[in-house]
Amino acid sequence: MLQASSFYRAMTAAQRQDLEEAVAEDIFFLDSRLQERITALISEADVQLAENIRRRNDFTT
Repeated sequence: MLQASSFYRAMTAAQRQDLEEAVAEDIFFLDSRLQERITALISEADVQLAENIRRRNDFTT
């Protein structure tokens, strides 16, 4: 997971925002439990990415 986190952290702010928006949009219409599971898995790679996705979709775990 360190590699994924390093890749995310190496992105520009605009690239990180694009990734966050893309993931948030992709999971938006999924069942809330599934959204929570997906972001929990993402948080294993990078907590900040998961939090930003949660914030964009306005839910918390």
